[in-house]
Amino acid sequence: MMGRLALLCLGLCWVVACRAPEPAPPAGQAETAPEVAPQGGVAEAGEAQPALPPDFPRRWDTRREIIDSHVHLAPSTIAIALALDVFAAAGIGRFAVKSAGAPGSLRYASTLAMQRILGDRMRAFSNIEWRRFNDEDFVAAVLGELAQAKADGMVGIKIFKDLGLGVRRLDGSLVSPDDPVLAPIFAACGRLGLIVAWHIADPVAFFEPVTPENERYDELSIAASWSFHGEDFPTFAALMAVQERVIASHPETTFLLIHMGNYAENLDYVDHLLSTYPRVYVDVSARVPEIGRHPPEQVRAFFIKHQDRILFGSDIIFGAEGAMQLGSVSAREPGFDDAVVFYQRHWHYFETDHRQIAHPTPIQGRWRIDAVDLPLEILEKFYVDNAARLIWGQSGEGAP
Repeated sequence: MMGRLALLCLGLCWVVACRAPEPAPPAGQAETAPEVAPQGGVAEAGEAQPALPPDFPRRWDTRREIIDSHVHLAPSTIAIALALDVFAAAGIGRFAVKSAGAPGSLRYASTLAMQRILGDRMRAFSNIEWRRFNDEDFVAAVLGELAQAKADGMVGIKIFKDLGLGVRRLDGSLVSPDDPVLAPIFAACGRLGLIVAWHIADPVAFFEPVTPENERYDELSIAASWSFHGEDFPTFAALMAVQERVIASHPETTFLLIHMGNYAENLDYVDHLLSTYPRVYVDVSARVPEIGRHPPEQVRAFFIKHQDRILFGSDIIFGAEGAMQLGSVSAREPGFDDAVVFYQRHWHYFETDHRQIAHPTPIQGRWRIDAVDLPLEILEKFYVDNAARLIWGQSGEGAP
């Protein structure tokens, strides 16, 4: 392991030395890739971490490593070393990085270097640099970058919530994801075989007034910029309608709708998308608190019905200097033990029938959840096979 990290260090240092630094984004413009949100401000809701779940029998054969299809990993030796240690302790083998940056950027070049070292263990999704949206050649430039990303081995693109909630025209108006100018980008992903991993909206509560009555008040008190209530932001319902219009307009494009279809509060809506559009997939990243509020029988039936289309993902973030974010902000900076507990609480939810258990991210809601006890054959697909097939392009059977 240390030898591989030393090689990675040399590779990343070479990339950094050979490329000029990137300019800082304009004031008020969100970064393309997520950064670890500021910590501190309020006490964390629910029980304090680390707090190990009670002993429970793992039905999953822990000799078979799980795929985390949704991570954010800064291409630094500190972040990589920490991530690999956490993954080893949690039973994660392969992982997909959703924030490789846009082709031509330092982050993208460094992520490619990381990919070459880690090999089959890692896959990556590139991003679009929306700060250039008002450039005359924006679409043409992005189409060229998509072709480059495909040639470089990227498996898809990740579209953050900037599109719809942050990208603006010169007149200040927000750009809707279903704007006709963007249609060639979605279509090109279909032609090139690039998966569109899409985060179009945050939880419903983030579109409601930020008052103590808001069920996500603890979280929004720390990350105030996550609120999309008022001003000229679209409603949550409008974003869900836009999401479906784009999907329906591009039947040849594969969409991986993260955060349980971006609407974990409404499994009927997600069921509709999966039942209507055969190229739509979802992951559970950062939404176990919402999923766990539904009756466990409903959730179990949902997973059985759509057993080939749901991927495990955590949305864990490893920052360049070693800071982590476990699905959301927290009142204090999480450490290694917290990260392991974070994963263990996922296994507790999916593998047992325990009632009123703690969910992975207490600050995401002051409630407990009922575990769903998924059948082993469903866990096989959810933990490994679906991501192996969709992202690695191979059968999960016998995969490393």
